[in-house]
Amino acid sequence: MAVVKKLLAVFLIGTALVVAVHFVFNSFYREALDTVDVWAILDWPIGVATLIALVVNYQGKRAIDQDANAAVTREYVAAGVRLTASVLLALWFFSNWFNFLNAGADGETVANQVVWVLVDALVVLVLGATGRYLWREADSA
Repeated sequence: MAVVKKLLAVFLIGTALVVAVHFVFNSFYREALDTVDVWAILDWPIGVATLIALVVNYQGKRAIDQDANAAVTREYVAAGVRLTASVLLALWFFSNWFNFLNAGADGETVANQVVWVLVDALVVLVLGATGRYLWREADSA
């Protein structure tokens, strides 16, 4: 199980790093490469990684919530933040992505573009934190 957790952690962290690099540096290669096409390709691993993060963070929160009499710890707060951020990411990402798949780049509004900026930043944070959590869980098992 530790190997699966580490593989998932590498996938999540790798996806976060690719999104971060593309998000920051896409203006440098905008002339040579259509960035909308790159995002269209990246959306698939982001979607899979978002679902993985939702499941992992839900299970992590549920495991911590098993002891109802336990004191509030750093791990309890971190699990709640990871789960809440994962849900927010999933809502924003899938809503915008399905809109993009149906309407294409021409159907994008300014509001959609602003949400994409928020989503891309949140992808890096949520997937990076979840990947780090999974890696540590695999080490402690």
